[in-house]
Amino acid sequence: MVLRSALLAAALLAGFSGPAALATTSLSQADAKRAAENLLTAIGQRNSQAIYEQLAPELRQSTTVEKVNQRLQGQERILGSKVLEVVSGVDDSTVEAELTTPSGAKKIVLVVDERGRLLAWEWERSSTPIRQIASSFVSAVSRGEVVTARSMLSLELQQQISAQELTNRWQNLEKRTGPFQRVRGTLVASQGGDQQLVLVTTQFSRLTDNLFVILDSAGHIIGIDFPTTPPR
Repeated sequence: MVLRSALLAAALLAGFSGPAALATTSLSQADAKRAAENLLTAIGQRNSQAIYEQLAPELRQSTTVEKVNQRLQGQERILGSKVLEVVSGVDDSTVEAELTTPSGAKKIVLVVDERGRLLAWEWERSSTPIRQIASSFVSAVSRGEVVTARSMLSLELQQQISAQELTNRWQNLEKRTGPFQRVRGTLVASQGGDQQLVLVTTQFSRLTDNLFVILDSAGHIIGIDFPTTPPR
């Protein structure tokens, strides 16, 4: 299992390549900035309806306004925000921004499609313990909050795993283990460096299993050890 997780992380890190700079999205940088600013304003105002409406279709299918609101109520207050940079890609735009919170400034990266709808996002997590990130990820997936869980993945992994695929992977796991019951604990197997490994001991109805969560040096998840096929 350790070997499989290590190979998974290596494949993810080595196999990703950014889109070739042959053309850029039809969304102008000004429109991408405006879309990001609207989203950041909605986050600051805790306007779950506005945020939901600005999600890309596949993300809307995997969440609800109520789930977005629950997530907003549990996050730190946003006192202000500003866009730092907009980079246009082949079919999407990447927006780097800074949020002002009671605990200080935090970076956020947003990826929006050609219509300015949110495809993926990445919060700064370097100050959050990796065992907490891994545990929160498993807990979010178990509750069906796959949009929240997916936001903890690196942008590269979000491009590879859709919200629906993440749901499918968890459902395949429960076919083997039985329904999720609780997270029993976490064990940091490797910390520091480009690959950090946390084992999340998870109790299901039929057995207890260690789910492997691999993180980069910034606290973003770059690998998850869930089965990809149902049991025979």
